[in-house]
Amino acid sequence: MTEWFPSREWLAAYRTALNDNERYRDASEGWGVDFAGDFVFEITDVPTETTVEDLPEELSDDLRENLQSLSGERVEDLLADAPSALEDRLADQQGDDHDRLVAAVLQMPIAEAPAVTFPALREEFPDDLDDLLDQLEQYLHDDTIHAYIDLYDGECRETEVLADPGARDPGFRIAGPYENWKDLLEGADVMESIFSEDLELDGSTTTILPYSEAAQELGDTAGRVESRYLF
Repeated sequence: MTEWFPSREWLAAYRTALNDNERYRDASEGWGVDFAGDFVFEITDVPTETTVEDLPEELSDDLRENLQSLSGERVEDLLADAPSALEDRLADQQGDDHDRLVAAVLQMPIAEAPAVTFPALREEFPDDLDDLLDQLEQYLHDDTIHAYIDLYDGECRETEVLADPGARDPGFRIAGPYENWKDLLEGADVMESIFSEDLELDGSTTTILPYSEAAQELGDTAGRVESRYLF
């Protein structure tokens, strides 16, 4: 199954891939045994100014089709319950009520989804898109997503997207823009990314260096997860 990055589902697939990776297991033997070896990955600069219609076609096209197939009665019911943020967007559109609703939703920046959408309207969203918007609303903090990875002695014991960024006090943090994390998934070298400051490490570099092969396997394994990018 292909997973969207970043999401809970992607992290779960990553954990499975790490635990199935014998090279990672061997290279990371002893990691975290005498020190805190867990990580928080901070994915910054998530491009939530992206509009719904500019999301991948698998998401935007299905939503467009659903909205365009709405009956006049359904449109009337939805507009009767529209929050003020959606009414403001509708006022900027041309055409009849149906056309204005379709355009307002498709041209909505992802960051505005919590204010513009509401339960009845979200019923028309494809399941994948509805779930991803729920996750962004829950996990996005100041354009940053925090992913927790618990690594211990060759095993990934837990992964979690953090609703509260301060809920964990890990041994290491790696932070960087969304685009740089994509580069990592597409083959960039982990240690080179850290030393070039494409990714910023908060934690002991001297602790990581003896495990550089394991660190590279962390990146290589992420690249082998069959991924689709939300942005």
